[in-house]
Amino acid sequence: MFQDIQVVFINRDGTMGETGHFIHPNDFSPYPFTRKTLKKLKDHGVKLFALTNQHRISKGEATVADFRMEFDELGFNDSFICPHNPTERCGCHKPEIGLLLEA
Repeated sequence: MFQDIQVVFINRDGTMGETGHFIHPNDFSPYPFTRKTLKKLKDHGVKLFALTNQHRISKGEATVADFRMEFDELGFNDSFICPHNPTERCGCHKPEIGLLLEA
């Protein structure tokens, strides 16, 4: 099943855990199946990359390092984070493709 999968890109909010408003990495609760699923993918040699929009970084409510630490603890190979406010119209705020190009 996993032999053809080399890389998986996973969004944070609503995919790995809590949805809705900003959740600081210290307070984020993954869904019950998230850690087990990520481990299973890693055990089969699949590289894991996290993608997330986190505009509260631009407001000083968290840092890129806070999110990177969270993703590292979950077993991700790397993470790609848009820290910009959506009104900035950057090229990395999903659904733009900047985070994928960076990866």
